[in-house]
Amino acid sequence: MGDEHERDEDERPHEPRVRVSKGPGWLIDDARRAKWSSPEFVAANAVDIRQVGDPVLHRPANKPSLPRDQLEALVARMFASMVAANGVGIAAPQIGVALRLCIIDVDHAGIVAMNPEVEWTSPEVEETSEGCLSVRGLYGMLERPHAARIVAVNASGKRFIVEGEDTGAQCMLHETDHLNGILYVDHLRSREKDLFPVEAERDQEGDDLSTEAEAS
Repeated sequence: MGDEHERDEDERPHEPRVRVSKGPGWLIDDARRAKWSSPEFVAANAVDIRQVGDPVLHRPANKPSLPRDQLEALVARMFASMVAANGVGIAAPQIGVALRLCIIDVDHAGIVAMNPEVEWTSPEVEETSEGCLSVRGLYGMLERPHAARIVAVNASGKRFIVEGEDTGAQCMLHETDHLNGILYVDHLRSREKDLFPVEAERDQEGDDLSTEAEAS
């Protein structure tokens, strides 16, 4: 999932909106984040994000059966690709790997979820803007549950629970959808009416400063 539509809100301090609430979570620690975010690592390991229409994005992914070192290498490549694309989450199919593995990085949570399943969503929903690294240049308006809970497993096969609210829940559901072959545009009532182009903000000299909405 990409960066949020409401950038001003993002810049204010707030409690983490996604977290491991039970069990041995698979977390990206500060050392890995620093290494995997470095320009040298990103340049060497980031790959292009697959775009809507690519078959790998539109079919359910498979349960991973890789040894731990290969899982770690895949997560590193996913993280580098996410950094390069300015996202806050990414799923393995977005880099062409049809495995049930995703990263949720809202508020720098750095949670890796393997075989995630949605366990609960709140009855309360809110309309929000949403973008996707695999649907470049557009964002949509759709309803998502305000809170959610997923169950996933770590690299050792141990189960853990992730809970989130607001954008945290949005990202959790967005990435889990990817692993089921679903994109956020599939939830829109109308792609003609509910999809909008990303608009770049410009300074007085006309240089691009930021985009109005980005994806994950």
